[in-house]
Amino acid sequence: MYSFNERIRYSELGEDGELSLLGLLNLFQDCSTFQSEDLGLGIEYLQGKREAWWVNSWQIDISRLPVLGQRVEVGTFAYDFKSFYGFRNFFLKDENGEFLVKADSIWFHYDLDNKRPTKPTDEALGKYLAGNDKHMEMTKIVRKFDIPSDYELGDKIIVTKNDLDTNHHMNNAIYVSKARNLIDEDFKVKKIGVQYKKAAVLHDIILPRITKDKDSYIINLADKDGDTYAVVKFDY
Repeated sequence: MYSFNERIRYSELGEDGELSLLGLLNLFQDCSTFQSEDLGLGIEYLQGKREAWWVNSWQIDISRLPVLGQRVEVGTFAYDFKSFYGFRNFFLKDENGEFLVKADSIWFHYDLDNKRPTKPTDEALGKYLAGNDKHMEMTKIVRKFDIPSDYELGDKIIVTKNDLDTNHHMNNAIYVSKARNLIDEDFKVKKIGVQYKKAAVLHDIILPRITKDKDSYIINLADKDGDTYAVVKFDY
C-alpha cells in the first residue's frame, strides 16, 4: 500500500465547503502517480518505453467528504493484474483512521506505438503487488453500464487546454466534474460510477445526454454522432 497525508485546501473545495469531486479524483490520481514515481515506474519511465496506463472505470463510495483544513490520509494499492488490466483500490481516511471514501478502479496498459493494449512487464507487476494487498470491501465495480435511450440534452462542452493531461487527453477527473456541473439540482453524491470509452482531445465538442432516475443521474458524455467518450453515474 502507498499513502500520503494531506490537508484539505480552500482551492479543493466546492461551493458547499466540502472537498469537491474534482478535488477528490485529483487526490486519488495524484496518489497512484506518486506511487508509480517512487517505484521508478512513473511518467518518465513510461514515456521512455512508449507505454501508458489508462483508466477504464471507477466505482467510488462516499461516506462523507472532508472540509477545509481537515487532515486526511490518501492511499492506494494494486490488488490484481489480468492480462493487460490492472485493478487498484483507493481510499480517503480522516485523522482518526475512519474511511471517508473508498474507490475501486480498472486500468489498462497501452502500447503507444502499436496502438493496442499490452501486458505490463514482470518487473512492474512485482513492484506493484509487493504488498500482497487484498481488495477492499465496498460496492462491486460495474464493468459496463446500460446507457439509457431516453435522455435530455445538456449544454455542450468544448475541450480546452486547461482540461488536458500529459497524454493530451481530457483528464479523467474532468469528465466527472463536468458531468456534475451539468446538474443544477443540489444533492449529496453517495456513489460515483464511471466508464471511459474514448479519449476527448483539444477542441472536441461533447454533447451530454442526461437521464434522471429515482435516485440517480446517468450522464452520457457523447460526441455529435452519439459515440460515447465517458458515462458517469451519480447515486444520491
